[in-house]
Amino acid sequence: MRTADLIAGPAAGFTVCLVFHPFDTLKTRVQSPEFRKLAAQSTHPRKMWLRGLYQGIGPVTLAMVPGSAVFFTSYETSKRFLLTSAPQIPEPITHVFSSSLAEVLGCVVATPAEVIKQNAQVLRETKGSSSLAALKLIGRKPKDLWRGFTLLASRNLPFVVIQFPLYERLKVAFGVRERGNRLMETAKVTGTAAGLSGGVAAWLTTPADVVKTIVMLGVSKSGGERLRAVDVAKKLWREEGVRGLWRGGALRGIWTGAGSGLYLGVYECALLAMGEK
Repeated sequence: MRTADLIAGPAAGFTVCLVFHPFDTLKTRVQSPEFRKLAAQSTHPRKMWLRGLYQGIGPVTLAMVPGSAVFFTSYETSKRFLLTSAPQIPEPITHVFSSSLAEVLGCVVATPAEVIKQNAQVLRETKGSSSLAALKLIGRKPKDLWRGFTLLASRNLPFVVIQFPLYERLKVAFGVRERGNRLMETAKVTGTAAGLSGGVAAWLTTPADVVKTIVMLGVSKSGGERLRAVDVAKKLWREEGVRGLWRGGALRGIWTGAGSGLYLGVYECALLAMGEK
């Protein structure tokens, strides 16, 4: 375990949270059937869509610090272990295994914040903290904060399985030249590689993201009836077809690609600045 991973990971995650949270809010609202209906009935729909774009940022920012530290520490540790102790394993398989392990551990930390964040993002009016208001709607059962863990992991695992082998391959393909400003060169290469791989992975995993969003938003409904992912997916397919399952896919692909570029770019540059590269 490197101390650098505990510093660089949270720094990268915090930066991305602040810059790209509004895009995540818009994506959540696009994917929420109830929010779209309310916006359509509003006398000022544009104002409703654009109001409170930073709602829910509190819990996700707090969770991003330990979550990023857990992810990058697990990923780098398991990757180095496999590359040195089992060099016969193809590198793409090593990257798949390492990123999957890291993502599962990260999801344990991230799920409660994700549930609170997404419910806060679709609140119409709040007095005070939108995150506290969302938490009151969710209820007093602690297990409800982990409702959607399976869906979050089911969305994120395919995402990292697609992204990280592609990211590591693109880094090698683009290469970092030793001459000139190596920090700037690293930022360009890692940012481009992460942006391309993240955008592709985000668009391909949009159906899982749409279903996850609807299930997590259902946590705050009165009565506490649990939405089943399979039922949500079937209903979307029946009512809206492919369009429903890929709702918000273009927005998610663009902002996730840009966010991945910044996230991994900041991470790699932070490691380089601390002498770990």
